[in-house]
Amino acid sequence: MTTQSEFLLEIDQAWQALLSYLAGLSEAQMTALRDNSGWTVKDHLTHIVAWEQSILFHFQGKPRHQAVGLDEAFFASRDFDAQNEAIRSQREHLSLDEVLAQLRQTHAELMAFVRPLTDADLARPYRDYPPETPASDRRSVMDLVRGDTSEHFTEHLAWIKALVTAASDR
Repeated sequence: MTTQSEFLLEIDQAWQALLSYLAGLSEAQMTALRDNSGWTVKDHLTHIVAWEQSILFHFQGKPRHQAVGLDEAFFASRDFDAQNEAIRSQREHLSLDEVLAQLRQTHAELMAFVRPLTDADLARPYRDYPPETPASDRRSVMDLVRGDTSEHFTEHLAWIKALVTAASDR
């Protein structure tokens, strides 16, 4: 089990790596380049925002599907590719400045909730927090948060780097 301080460091390091890489990109690189799925860097960032918002909503006692703008049945389907495409298309109208502001704001709000959690809090099943968590979901609070923070940042940073690199190789 990772301790609370190790967990926070893990999140902070992945967050800083993402922000550091983004700082070196131009607006055109973030909004015009597209990967094989048609996603821009900005799309990857709106995706990160949506899933961090969903965790925040959950811990605020609000249904996660509302944060990502999906109806409850679609959210429960766990068809992540379709869900992620729906989230991307809902938010594609946002400007890069709006997305970057949402990225920072949502992360700050989520971390304001996560930072005070103790090791025991992080080890609790996230289903202990209502609403809508199936009893069969055995993930801990730490697992849930990690999946949509440090692991998510690292995953999308790799895709963003590949997108930018592929464009520069053309």
